[in-house]
Order: sequence, then C-alpha cells, then structure tokens
Amino acid sequence: MKIDSLIVKQAVRDIASKDVDISTEALSYFISKDFYDLCHRNNVNADKILMSIKELNKYPLLSRKKMSNDIARLIDRQFV
Repeated sequence: MKIDSLIVKQAVRDIASKDVDISTEALSYFISKDFYDLCHRNNVNADKILMSIKELNKYPLLSRKKMSNDIARLIDRQFV
C-alpha cells in the first residue's frame, strides 16, 4: 500500500531530525504494534527494518540524514 510506505519513509526521515522529540517519537513508532501490523499487512519483515533503524540511530546526524534517504529508497522497492 502506497500510504503505508509513505508512513514508514517519513518515520525513517524523522529519525534523522535535529529535533530530539521528533527523533524519539519516530524511534518509538518502530517498536509499536502499529508498525508491526503495517509490516504484516504488506508482507514486510519488521524485524529487519527495526534492526536497520537501530543501526542508523548510532550514526551522527549528518550521516543519519544521508542514510535515511538511502533507506527511504529501499522502502520504495519493498512496499510494492
């Protein structure tokens, strides 16, 4: 579903936000039941995405911004 991919992509981009509240809220989304339901509905492996998000969060802000855009492109391919 297109809307589902947009939700996940925005959450990934939010992780790279300078605003700590936005970044924290985005991280909490990836461990929520809503996220797992969305992945299940789209036959996407939620655990693999979560693992990538955890790794992404370890990098400095500028690196996270670039990497979040790379992940967003991967999401486009995954949610078809």
